[in-house]
Amino acid sequence: MTITLLSGFLLAAHSTTSAQASQKLAAQKRMVVNAMEYPWSTIGRLNAAGRAHCTGAMVSDRHVLTAAHCIYDAKTGRWLAPQELHFIAGYQFDEYKIHSKIKSYKKSAGYKPKNEASARNTETDWALLELTKPIGTQTGWLKLSGLTKEVRKRISNRQSVLISSGYRAGAPNAQTVDFNCKPPEGFKNSDGIAHQCFLQNGDSGSPLLLYDREAFSIVGINVIGLSADNGRVNDYVGALNALRFNPKTPKRDIKSSIGKLGFLWDSGTLPAPGSKASAIPNQTIAALLSREGYLLGKPRNAKPEAIDAAQNRFLKSKGKAKERTKLQLLGDLILSLK
Repeated sequence: MTITLLSGFLLAAHSTTSAQASQKLAAQKRMVVNAMEYPWSTIGRLNAAGRAHCTGAMVSDRHVLTAAHCIYDAKTGRWLAPQELHFIAGYQFDEYKIHSKIKSYKKSAGYKPKNEASARNTETDWALLELTKPIGTQTGWLKLSGLTKEVRKRISNRQSVLISSGYRAGAPNAQTVDFNCKPPEGFKNSDGIAHQCFLQNGDSGSPLLLYDREAFSIVGINVIGLSADNGRVNDYVGALNALRFNPKTPKRDIKSSIGKLGFLWDSGTLPAPGSKASAIPNQTIAALLSREGYLLGKPRNAKPEAIDAAQNRFLKSKGKAKERTKLQLLGDLILSLK
């Protein structure tokens, strides 16, 4: 991931010192999750020619959304061929349970890989990969949604939350999640989202997730970061706003490259019954219950009855009904994090 701040893409920052301190704290709190549980199963590691990796997310049964610069080899000055790319969904500690080669890809005609430091370039830093296998039936996938004024207000009121997950350089073989990204700091029209999730190299192309109204969706693609700490910590991160793909008002580069592709906005889908990936995020729930003090001992060793009791204690403390789905419970836990 490039470590350049595009003037105009991110708006004026607050104190660099406070932002940097916040990001270092986020790095410590970014948690390893079971990547074979939904919604994390929709996110995977994109290996590029065996020399580098990025992150991407399933947005249909055979489409992955990522950053354009992830499929460009700066050393050789060329776009990688589809056969040089390999997407591994739910990748965790060298386990290749669900994966596919790439059949083809489409990218913005406006993206110029040799001119990264420009606002226009960042706003066109996207690529849509078509896989050779419909692995989305195994992983599930996420829909796109807009980060509107109403959604931003709910984020500020702690009714919704931004989340970032990917395969960062500090943990390239495990999917790690920042569950408590700070509210967006600034916007440039509807093209950029400035946020303070903790990201590193390898997180490029990762989805900026939104949990809102009891559902997970993708509101952006993480494409750029600003660091004041020798590239080790990003003080601010820039995401390409998913609103660019809105089929009702697609941007010119979207319309000319991939058309409207309205299916990107239809709905997210859980892993099919019998899939290798699980539609129930039990391990993530147990880990968060443990982090918040509702579950004692190591969450991986906890018995089901202990986890159920911890869930009930959590729900009672928050005044929530016990009849919650596991995804709703996961969302409740994420919203409760401080």
